[in-house]
Amino acid sequence: MKGKKMKTIFVVVCLIIIVAAIISLLPSGKDETADTNEESGTVSAEPSAEPTAEPEAESTEPSEEVKHRSGDEIIGISEKDISDLHLVYYDSVIDDVTGNWRLAVMSEDIDIQDYIYSYYQQYFKADNEVHGIVNLASKTTTRINYAAGMLTVTEYDYVDGEEHDAKLLYSGTPIKSYIVYADNGDIEKIDE
Repeated sequence: MKGKKMKTIFVVVCLIIIVAAIISLLPSGKDETADTNEESGTVSAEPSAEPTAEPEAESTEPSEEVKHRSGDEIIGISEKDISDLHLVYYDSVIDDVTGNWRLAVMSEDIDIQDYIYSYYQQYFKADNEVHGIVNLASKTTTRINYAAGMLTVTEYDYVDGEEHDAKLLYSGTPIKSYIVYADNGDIEKIDE
């Protein structure tokens, strides 16, 4: 009787070991070398020894591709890569009392609406931030706000020196406004 009981315990222990081995072989969806930063919830394979030149936001790309919207209000797709441009990025704006304003300065004569979606993915660290892009070549300043899955974008005429003072930033004449959807980059015009 004692031998039969020992055999049963041995079989149960063997089955537990086999099940544990099978579970450990199944893909878990995590990189085993990754460390989790509990404060920010981000995952990184290795801690960075040096600061990067350009900050990277957490990935905001959906796991599945979102279908593009259609209709008269959709005027395009913001699908160009912001890293193709030469930006100088600042984590703060002088005299900003909120602490949420960010600024990028560039000198390339391009249509910024084609780059807004990529800019959002790369530079926004939190959705309560307000980002400005001063383009010295086109003499425009672009303001980007996030709300409810959409980026509200307004382009203004550039005011001399506004990149140096939050009190002057966005004080130029509004040129145009539009929405860029944060899920896929669709651009929708805003009726004015």
